[in-house]
Amino acid sequence: MNVNRDALINDLRANVIEVGFTKVNGEKRVMLATLREDMLPESFRNSEAEKKEEKDFHQEYKESIACWDVQKGGWRSFRVDSVEYVQAKDGYN
Repeated sequence: MNVNRDALINDLRANVIEVGFTKVNGEKRVMLATLREDMLPESFRNSEAEKKEEKDFHQEYKESIACWDVQKGGWRSFRVDSVEYVQAKDGYN
């Protein structure tokens, strides 16, 4: 699947997205991911340094996207070229 990285980051900032991808080790993974500020940890929302770190990551590592895994409650990343599908998830408005 050909994914527009910047469009996906914008979608993650507005929604919860189900992302299906293949991990570096070859394992298939499905993640409910977001960058919606209201769903990120309070420590992140209140820290300009952490917000800058997230933006710097996206500028430096163009092949990957860092996001909040809603189910695991932690930061994860995936390679854009490994994405098999993306789908907005209802119920997270």
